[in-house]
Amino acid sequence: PVFDDAQMNRIVREGLKTLSETQLSDGGWGWFSGFGERSSAHITAQVVHGLTIAQQNNVPVLPDVLQRGLEWLKNYQASELTRLREGDKHRADPKYKGQPDYKTSADNLDAFVASVLSEHATSDAAMNEYLYRDRGNLTVYGMALSGAVMHRMQDIPKRDMLLTNIEQFL
Repeated sequence: PVFDDAQMNRIVREGLKTLSETQLSDGGWGWFSGFGERSSAHITAQVVHGLTIAQQNNVPVLPDVLQRGLEWLKNYQASELTRLREGDKHRADPKYKGQPDYKTSADNLDAFVASVLSEHATSDAAMNEYLYRDRGNLTVYGMALSGAVMHRMQDIPKRDMLLTNIEQFL
């Protein structure tokens, strides 16, 4: 534990500097930075969530760094929505020969990204619907994240249903 305010402030400044320097050109973060690096939705969501908490606690965060991370997450979520909509077509008609890149249900990563975006009131209603529809495929943690999204978006009936679903695991 660090009990010295000056030392803690130095650690925070260095951490923010490192995060800013390792942000990739597309706005996201990956496992390593450097040539050939690719952004990861999970790592980007973790970093953006951390920067959000830092900002809420009056830690100066470069606005461009946070905004670029949010934009990356929005674009990622939009591409996942495209895959889910394509999956709906495959679910409706097994003989459908549309795009080969699709998924048939929302997953825990979708819940995490939606939760981080909802901290900035940029929740996508379509993704929220998929998360609610597919809540049975989510882990308890994924349901909890989805419930937090519904709470922030003031969708109380869906939030309460997610709470009921979670309580089944107590």
